[in-house]
Order: sequence, then C-alpha cells, then structure tokens
Amino acid sequence: MTFDFYPWILDIDVEATKQLYAQNDFTKDKAVNERFVSALSAEQKEFFDSVGVDPMRVRAEEKVHDIPDDGEITGGKIYIRTFDFLMCGRIVALPEFYREIYSDEEVFGNTLPETLETVQLDEDKIPFYNLGEFGVIFKHPYFRDPKKFSDWDCGYIMGSILTMKDL
Repeated sequence: MTFDFYPWILDIDVEATKQLYAQNDFTKDKAVNERFVSALSAEQKEFFDSVGVDPMRVRAEEKVHDIPDDGEITGGKIYIRTFDFLMCGRIVALPEFYREIYSDEEVFGNTLPETLETVQLDEDKIPFYNLGEFGVIFKHPYFRDPKKFSDWDCGYIMGSILTMKDL
C-alpha cells in the first residue's frame, strides 16, 4: 500500500509488517515503550496501526544528557527519547538531502534505483513528516545495521521519532 508521508512516499506491506512485530520484539525496556505509548494521541495511534507497527514492540530509548556550562550558554540537563521502528516495504520518494547521503560511495554509491523519486525542499528546512507533536523521519535501515541492511532493496524502511525536553 502506498503512503504519502510528505516529503516521503513509501510502499509499505502492512500485513508483512504486522507479521514482523508478531514474530519479533525489538524492545530494550518495556517501561520506556509503555510511557511513550500512553502519551500517544488517537491520530498517532492510528498512524502506527495503519502501517502495521506495534509500538509496544519497537526499539525505544530514553537518556538524560548533562550539558556543561561553557561561559556563553548555561548548562543543564536534556531528556531525549528515541523511538525507532521497522516497516516492510520500500522507499518510493525521499528528500534530496537523503538521496545525497545514500549516493555516497561508502553507503550505496550508484546502486540507487533510477525510479527512486526525489523531493526538493527548502534548504533550511529539516525534512520530517508531521505527526502531531512528533516529527517522523523515514530512512533506509542501513544506519541501524550496515551488515544486515547492506542492499538498497533490503525490503525494509526505518521510521524514527526523536523528542527532546529541557529538565
């Protein structure tokens, strides 16, 4: 099924994605997933359901980073939460920025398919899909595991949500 999550277009096999989560649990700490899922809006829950992702079985992490004073900026603590999920499928279109990264010789070089569409964005804009309070980015899972996902046509797409809050 084709989804337009501007600026990405994804071809997701929803049933295969549901099977992926039925057979695998990528969770590192269930409590982190529970906190994340309990805060999801109805729209956000519908998003995960529509693409076949079980948010209770994805990789979610929480960290607190200490930022030291540097004379110009007052230090403090930042709470960061990441939420990474796999979907079965392929990327049909992606922002130009990502094409440039994937075209690097150390990543996929010139093996990207000619049919892969590119979306031009304002250079100052960080590409993300707006999912309520979250910005979602979609990427090739190569950066999650370069050995397992070494081919462009690996059959998977990775979604990521990053949230930050000053403490």
